[in-house]
Amino acid sequence: MADRSRPRVAWQGSLFDELAEGGSSPDRLSFAHLRRDALDARSWLDVAPGWVPDHAALFDRLLDIAPWQQRTRTMWDDQVLEPRLVAHWPTGAALPPEVLELTAPLSQRYGVELDSCLVNLYRDGADAVAWHADTVRKVLRDPLVATVSLGARRAFLLRPAAGGPVARRYAPGEGDLIVMGGACQHEWHHTVPREKSASGARMSITLRHSRPGSGRPERPRPG
Repeated sequence: MADRSRPRVAWQGSLFDELAEGGSSPDRLSFAHLRRDALDARSWLDVAPGWVPDHAALFDRLLDIAPWQQRTRTMWDDQVLEPRLVAHWPTGAALPPEVLELTAPLSQRYGVELDSCLVNLYRDGADAVAWHADTVRKVLRDPLVATVSLGARRAFLLRPAAGGPVARRYAPGEGDLIVMGGACQHEWHHTVPREKSASGARMSITLRHSRPGSGRPERPRPG
């Protein structure tokens, strides 16, 4: 069940107050500093540093209002707690105004309706998520997945879905935006590993769409 109380996190807002107040950071929700990193001929990431300069305020707001819960998973016939907290607004649910402010410019830029939101809260370096690809790949040919990272920076790694060494390393946080597109969810896996040296809590706001984009028809990939 959701825990409506404010989670306790190893994070100090004062660490990011200077960035949140503006200064030399990019304009709020601007794509002027966005760059595209090609993973292969069919998969790509868009990266926009400091896309949400006032990320400290958004972190605190979602910490207060999100329906936090710690889910369980079955492993070897046992129920184990996932090493992170999550808050979920599924397709059709009313998204908080603070989230709608993010989905509107992203939906317009990428030609999709981002209609669901999952927020992960990595309370400290012991919280993590294993290698995976988002399940939206099962219903869309080329799903677009946008993630806004708030708070402390954490490693975000990618490798081919077939396995092998880490191919790309990022360290998003402090309002950075990463958008995974093309065949990324079908042909690549990503992870946020445990990190003993983590400086504090990280919150990731992941936005997805449930229908194909407006620019071209999409079909689920086999498999």
